[in-house]
Amino acid sequence: MISLVFLAMLTPAIAQKVNWKKLNSLDPDKLLLSGERQPGQVLLLGTFHFAYPNLDAHITDSSLYVDVMSDQRQKEIRQLAEVIKRFKPTRIYIESTRQSFHDSLYKEYLGGNFELDRNEIYQLAYRVGKELNLPKMYAVDASSFATENSRKYRWIDSMWNGKPVDRDRDIYWNKLYDRLYNVGDSIDKTLTILENFLLMAQPPVLNRMQGAYLTGGFNTLNNDGPDIIAMWWYSRNLRIFNNILKTQPGPNDRLLVLFGNAHIPTLKHCFEASPEFKVVELKSLLK
Repeated sequence: MISLVFLAMLTPAIAQKVNWKKLNSLDPDKLLLSGERQPGQVLLLGTFHFAYPNLDAHITDSSLYVDVMSDQRQKEIRQLAEVIKRFKPTRIYIESTRQSFHDSLYKEYLGGNFELDRNEIYQLAYRVGKELNLPKMYAVDASSFATENSRKYRWIDSMWNGKPVDRDRDIYWNKLYDRLYNVGDSIDKTLTILENFLLMAQPPVLNRMQGAYLTGGFNTLNNDGPDIIAMWWYSRNLRIFNNILKTQPGPNDRLLVLFGNAHIPTLKHCFEASPEFKVVELKSLLK
């Protein structure tokens, strides 16, 4: 009879017999990208809102505002714009639903009849678009299923009140996220604009920003928490991705997507998972 000690010694050796050659023999891209449709390139540019509309859950203290209209910050924005231009975007997608408004205003800007104000759409998207002779901006923001249907289906609003499995857990993580956001606001003011955008693009930052939607209010005794997050936050971002697809970008297009940084983790997952696109990192454009 084989002893238990012998089995315990033998098990790790057996577990380590993995045929990595066979495991690595299937390269999905060799199949998916073997035809005529090759991936177009995408630069996802997560931003803070230059004009501080404070419409999000976290409100930045006015003492920590970055004055993007100061001479120094304008110089830094031009520096960031020069880095973005190395990507050579052929289309720029912005966080707005007002296509006709931007069609008109961007035309005025191209004609020298509009002076850029604080909004990041103007300071970056309009600026880069004009310098690269792009004809238009693509307004691809979206409302969510929950927002769009809350009056039609009254039960949607009640889902925000789902009872958490552990309320202390929610309180704990909410306090730490508030601290994280406040520390981030303080750091933002000490960095250049380019450094700010590089910081926001760091994978650990993006992952933990996404984590805010998976802690407070998510873990409920029933399914209200995950369902309302899906119908609100994930719905909105998947619709944004779909709005971009509806513009039918071609394989030779180079897409610049400028959105608030909270949107980038979900959008990045969509673009990275889709064989139609290849994500380009901002830091790769640095000399």
